[in-house]
Amino acid sequence: MQLDPSTLNEKEQYKLMTGAIVPRPIALVTTLGPLGPNAAPFSLFNMAGSAPPMVMFSVGNQGDGREKDTIQNLRHLPEFVVHICNEAIAERMNVCATDYPTGVNELVKAGLTALPSSKVKPPRIAESPVHMECKVMQIIDAGERHHVVLGEVVLFHFHDGIVNEQLRVDIVKLNPIGRLSGPNYARLREFFKLQRQFVGEVPKQLVD
Repeated sequence: MQLDPSTLNEKEQYKLMTGAIVPRPIALVTTLGPLGPNAAPFSLFNMAGSAPPMVMFSVGNQGDGREKDTIQNLRHLPEFVVHICNEAIAERMNVCATDYPTGVNELVKAGLTALPSSKVKPPRIAESPVHMECKVMQIIDAGERHHVVLGEVVLFHFHDGIVNEQLRVDIVKLNPIGRLSGPNYARLREFFKLQRQFVGEVPKQLVD
């Protein structure tokens, strides 16, 4: 089966992409604008690199073409906090996805606890197991209505017990969720290992 994107509308393209590229990690992103804090989840999200540590997420415009509060806030104050979503905060994360009017504090609506950040101004969310304080490196306007945000992580926060002395993250204790298509989400329940084969020296970042 072959499908040419040029023959499909955006909704059809979106269905194919979000149905096939799964599971996607979810970033619950807090920003700060002139009307106060904003919190919104994005599943077009991932690690972008290291040295420095970088994350990326993509934000689509509203249906009427307006930029979402997250992008407007980042243009005003180029700082944000990424929170990893686990099963314990899934319902409250979903509340933050509601299209509230500008100026509504999603943290209050979702019953989430705001904490002061250390190196950036937007607040952190206490209930999330991982917080990454970030500063915007670049906002790339991509396609007709998306904006790709590239940020440098300037401070990590982990709930106690998730990271060991070797800086290994315990995936079971983290208990992250992933986004599928539509209203569907995934839990991590089973794992398997594959050892990579190398010719020559093993890359430094893979050495304990």
